[in-house]
Amino acid sequence: MTEEELKIKFDHIQGIFNRCINHASQVMIDNIASKSLYFDEEQADKLEQQEYVRTADELVQLYIRYSVLNDIQYFYSVSDFFWESGFYESLKSDEKRKYMSFNPLSFDYSRYEQDNTVYDEELPYFSVIVKTVVLEKYSAYLRKKKESKVQAEMQPQQKEPQPIQDKCQEPKIISHIAETENPFKSILNDRQIALLVDCINEVEIFNAPMTFEDLKAILSCKPKVIFRSNNNRQVAFLFSELSNRGLITPNWQSVIAKNKLFVTKNIKKDKYLNQGDLATAANYVKGVEHEKDYVTISNYIKQLKKL
Repeated sequence: MTEEELKIKFDHIQGIFNRCINHASQVMIDNIASKSLYFDEEQADKLEQQEYVRTADELVQLYIRYSVLNDIQYFYSVSDFFWESGFYESLKSDEKRKYMSFNPLSFDYSRYEQDNTVYDEELPYFSVIVKTVVLEKYSAYLRKKKESKVQAEMQPQQKEPQPIQDKCQEPKIISHIAETENPFKSILNDRQIALLVDCINEVEIFNAPMTFEDLKAILSCKPKVIFRSNNNRQVAFLFSELSNRGLITPNWQSVIAKNKLFVTKNIKKDKYLNQGDLATAANYVKGVEHEKDYVTISNYIKQLKKL
């Protein structure tokens, strides 16, 4: 299946997710809004606080119980989270096959309404994903409502409105601020990083030569320059090999996507490498260790343990 065919399949399944999620989310929001009409401001605030705490507790239990949900908390607000998040990549091989063999036209919403788990066999974790995204959206709604009230209370004290910084939409030289000190959970030392730089430049994985400082900044998710991939599969192979040896996190795909570290190979359009790009590339590079450039990368990786 080509990347384009895979994306079309993902979009069809995303449409099913969205229909179930949007309906449930609206019901929950309408419900809390209706209840608040019969309370005074203090009672309404207390009700919303209780709902927020209950929702947060429920989400924690879901994330503890289902490790495949790990990336959903970061991508639930994205319109195509099924493609962008690491959920699909976290599935077992047989579970992935079920998603790929499922016919979206066979989905019967009336059956789903009667039993939310009815499609969990054909689409593993379907009801759990829907529930998680609904709760995340509900929690975000309650949080935003609380923040709006706080801002309204503070407004008279503000002498002038605070400027809102536009988000950068196109790849360019930027300053990244990572949420953690070590997003990749890298245990690579300086000598190992230097060797990886030699590997990257010899194979020409990116559009320009990379320096030690460049790679170290990338591993900290604070790149000063965004490199364009010359070969998405080689990028995926490099990072998957590092992950397989425990040198970086198994969630390297989501780290790269979330922090917008690289631009995709397509030179006609500046587009950051996303979770779907990396998942597709990672699937293609399984069993290619004997091909020329991949042999080179593999040999470099094997030398790391000696440093």
